[in-house]
This record gives sequence, C-alpha cells and structure tokens, in this order.
Amino acid sequence: MKKNINIGKIKQFKSMRESLSLQDAIREANRCLLCYDAPCSKACPAGTDPAKFIRQIKFYNFKGAARTIRNNNILGGVCAHICPVEKLCEQKCSILALENPIDISGLQRFASEYGEKFGIEPLVKHKSNDNKIAVIGAGPAGIGCASVLAKKGYQVTIFEKENAGGGVLRWNIPEFRLPKVALERDFNNLLDIGVTVKYNTNIDSEDAIQSLMKNGYKAIFIATGLSEAFRMDLFYNFSNAIDYISFLRTIKIKNGNEALVNKNVAIIGGGSVAIDSAVSAKACGAKKVYLISLEHLGELPADQEEIDLARKMNIIFKSGSQITGLVSDKNQITQIKGKEIEWMEPEKFIPENARQIKGTEFNLNVDLVVQAIGTKPGKEILKFSTGLKTFGKGILVVNENFETNIPGIFAGGDISNGGSTVVQAVGEGKKAAENIHIFLG
Repeated sequence: MKKNINIGKIKQFKSMRESLSLQDAIREANRCLLCYDAPCSKACPAGTDPAKFIRQIKFYNFKGAARTIRNNNILGGVCAHICPVEKLCEQKCSILALENPIDISGLQRFASEYGEKFGIEPLVKHKSNDNKIAVIGAGPAGIGCASVLAKKGYQVTIFEKENAGGGVLRWNIPEFRLPKVALERDFNNLLDIGVTVKYNTNIDSEDAIQSLMKNGYKAIFIATGLSEAFRMDLFYNFSNAIDYISFLRTIKIKNGNEALVNKNVAIIGGGSVAIDSAVSAKACGAKKVYLISLEHLGELPADQEEIDLARKMNIIFKSGSQITGLVSDKNQITQIKGKEIEWMEPEKFIPENARQIKGTEFNLNVDLVVQAIGTKPGKEILKFSTGLKTFGKGILVVNENFETNIPGIFAGGDISNGGSTVVQAVGEGKKAAENIHIFLG
C-alpha cells in the first residue's frame, strides 16, 4: 500500500492521500529513465501519456504537464485518485527492475492540481459542424466519448437521468478515495468544450433510440453503465439488508452516516465495491465490520492495496465462507450463519463449486447487511435497447469498433464490457468516438 495513506483522513471523509509537494514531485520525476517508446504510456487504457507529463515535470514545465493530462484524458484528475496504476502504468515502469516504480498517480495528481491552482487556461469551445451526436449517460465512458467528439466539432448532447454528471464517480466512490472537487474540475472541462448535458432526462421508452434518430442525431453512444445491484434471495423483505449502491450513495450524500455508529455491519462480497463499503462503514463509526466472501483471502478480486487498507481499518475478513442461514426478529436480521468452504474444482469461484466444511460453523450478530455481489444493466436499458443484441445479464454486444448490431448506434464502458475500471471506460469512450467519426465520414 502506498505510504502516504492517512487513516485519520478516511474517518473524516477527506482525501486519504496527501498531494505531492513541489519538491517531492520533482524528486519523483527525476527518477524517471526517460524511456524511448515508454511502456508506461502504452499501458494506459485512456491514453493519458504518463511518459510525456512526467518528462515535463522533470524539466519544470508543470503547466505543460497539466495540459497534457487534461488534453489526453478529460478525466485525468479523477483517474489520478482512483486508477489502479499498480496493474497498469506503474506495473510497466522500466525502473521496476531496480527499485519501486515511479509514483505516476501522485505525479498526475500533482500536475492536475498545479494547473488548477496556478491558472492553466480553460479549454475553449470548438467550431461546431451540423452533425448532432447523442450520448446516453454522463458516466466515465460517456464523458470520454463526448470529449473527443466535441473536439472534432460535433454537437454533442449527453442525456443523464440524474441531476448531476459523473455517474459512479459522483454517487458511489467514497469521498476519501475521490474528492468531489476533482470530479467537478474535470467535468467543468467537458462543459468548457461545448458539450451540452440534459439532466433529469430518462431514456427509457421502447422507441427512444428511433426518436433520437428522427430528431436529427446522426449517431448514438450508449454509456449507461451497470446501475442495478444483484441481491440474494435470502435477504429479500428484510429492512436492514440493502445493496452497496444505495449504501455508498447515502454515505456520499451525507458525507457519513451517524446511524452506523457502534453497529455491527456485514458486507457480502470480496471485490472493490465490497472493500469500499466495508471501509466506509468503519469510517462512519461501525463497531465491527465483517467482509464475508466465497473467495479465500488470496483469491479476492479486490486489489491488494484495497485489501491492505481494509486490514488497517480493522475489517474482519470471513473469507472462504458461505452464508447458510440467518436469524431474524420480524423484518430485521439479527444474526448471520455460515460455514467455511473449500473448492471442488480450483479457480472456479461460484457458489455451486463450494463444498462446506464440517465443524466450521459461525454465527455473527449484525445490525445491517450490505450486499456487494455485482451489478447488471438497469431496467431502462431493457426497454430502449429493443432490437439491440445483448448477452448474459443484459450486456450490449459490440464489435471491435464499439458498434452494436444497428448501424450508427455504439456502446462502451460497463454496459458493453460487463464491468471494468474507470480508466478502461474512458478509453473505450474515446475509441468509440473515433469510430463514430469514421462512421460519419
């Protein structure tokens, strides 16, 4: 885990990492080997080009570094906080063979904040042509796509069902991981280049796509993400069993949740959103937080840094465990029952492959259960996607150009890849934009 994580800041719902100072940023950039054909830049799905902005910092061109980040990745400031760099650019850092990789995310945040503080010029609207493009969803993929198309002169309108843009960035990523100010700064850059956003606008009728086309939109990009959480049948009809989307959104809006003080909370799941939920509950003052997952500790889908953070926050891991029942008082769950498991087949992490181990029973007293076991497309996508090919839980089928089976209709981000990182969604949105441009000739 990175050294500069501040547990006290997490409990205050402030950024858990301090920004690099000017001296630290220069010192860190000076470690860069200035690789030709730099592997770190190749490893960035959003094309942020770390090699270029690190070189600019190294030679004291701090505003230039800020421009590079902003021009290459409209969500560059956001990604500086939440991008899993240890799996991407930092993993490819050439200096890794000798010592720790360059702190790329730290330098990216430094440059983004420097540009804001010392007056990097705002982006300007581009001369527009007569071609209108509709983007459905103001999340990472939609923002990435809209930014590229606007720079090419298209009249881009984003249709967003919420009253503010950002999608999962705004509502579900905890404040200690992603401060609102970083999102606002990046989103304002999108508006500066002429993108129009229509808030509180639901695209959920069966003829919505056709209506947009009739209204003069030459192409449509669907970026609705995965907005509906899976829930376990076992927990239906209990008032103290909720999904992680509702849980994290409430905490984000309230900047905490006093109702969790001295409570026992059980989080079901082992991925990143489960860790976010567990750490958030602890930050809100929960007495005990249990993380219950089928996967064993070494198999958890969450990043190692997230797991280490959960340990530092004293989260109790009940990994390699399966829920077998519960005890309730009317419509309130009071206790969760479970057993430890082993896999019948290795590397097959599904409930049907779990074998319960005799003599490993456990009972946990709980006040709240949060289900963080995955998401699927919202019900609205099933309505307005009439005629579009889907698979599995309703994921849209696209080709290598991010085009659906209907010409002129494209999709990217979680709605087509089934769930990935923010930086991956931005990258897919940008690539889709390039293909929309080619499609329109």
